[in-house]
Order: sequence, then C-alpha cells, then structure tokens
Amino acid sequence: MSKPPPIRQDPTLGAPAPIAAEVQAQIDARTRRRGEERRRQRPKATYDLPAAILEGIEEVVSAESIARSDVVALALVRFLSDYRAGLDITAMKKPARSLRYTYKVALPTEFE
Repeated sequence: MSKPPPIRQDPTLGAPAPIAAEVQAQIDARTRRRGEERRRQRPKATYDLPAAILEGIEEVVSAESIARSDVVALALVRFLSDYRAGLDITAMKKPARSLRYTYKVALPTEFE
C-alpha cells in the first residue's frame, strides 16, 4: 500500500509581505514551467510483456549500451516495417478471453 504524499507547508506563511510575494512569484513560475514541460513531453505507453522479452531487452541494453526505449522502438520499427510489407500473423493469433480484443498472439515458447 502506498503512503500518502507528505503534507508540505505553504512557504509564504509567516513571511514578510515582500518575501511572500517573491516566493509566490517563484512558485507560480515553476508551476507554469512544469505545465509547459508536460505539454511538450512525447507521448508514453506502458505494455505488459512476458519476463523473457523483458530479459531480452535488458540483454540488448547491456550489450549495446543504449536506452531501453530505443531497443523497444527499434524492435517495433522492424515489426511495423515487416507487417506493412505483408507479414502474415494469422497463424500466431489465438482466441482471447477478453471483451476488448478478439485475439491474442501465441508467442514462441521461449518468449512466454
């Protein structure tokens, strides 16, 4: 169970008026910058992957000294390129027990 976030004191409480106004201006500027940074961030996604695939990603990360996201992006670029060139995944599909999806992909046993 996660802990609730710490309760932070208002830095302007008890401060003289000129200091309180300056601190408040700094807080407002920081909040504005953080909001702008969040809007500029690239979209992110999280996927549930089998442990064997995660271990394979780590293997490439260690061997090549590149970021995890770059390894995954490279793999996805390769897959999308193959798929658009006519890769047929029909034989890999199996019925899913889900209301959201009709099929799942049957991965090779070494990656399950």
